[in-house]
Amino acid sequence: MEPSTDEEQEEIDVIWDEAGTARYRILKDHRLVDFDGHQIAWLDEQGYVFDYKGHHKAFYENGILRDQAGAVVGLGQDPAGPHPVLPNKGLIPKGTKPEKEPDRPKVKKTPEKPQPSLLWSQKTLEEL
Repeated sequence: MEPSTDEEQEEIDVIWDEAGTARYRILKDHRLVDFDGHQIAWLDEQGYVFDYKGHHKAFYENGILRDQAGAVVGLGQDPAGPHPVLPNKGLIPKGTKPEKEPDRPKVKKTPEKPQPSLLWSQKTLEEL
């Protein structure tokens, strides 16, 4: 895979996990990809995160990625609101050019956002 240099692929946030490892990139077109360029999910205008089968997986708001119960899956560069402490953020690896995005499925209904938790989620976004 080739390094991402296309201006359209520019990141709007990087998400670190509980261990301080940079895991995901949120791109300008609201795709959530890993640093190897694999498509993980996409975000709608309200911050709901869906996989490419149309299943709701998480919420992204104010730099915080939360699971469906409100627990924190990852923290962005400048998280605002209730969240656990992340003592150290690791270096941001160089991302590779993302794969071509599959078609985004139509989603029927979005659930209510849960109360924000101060706890870390026990699962990664891929496991949700």
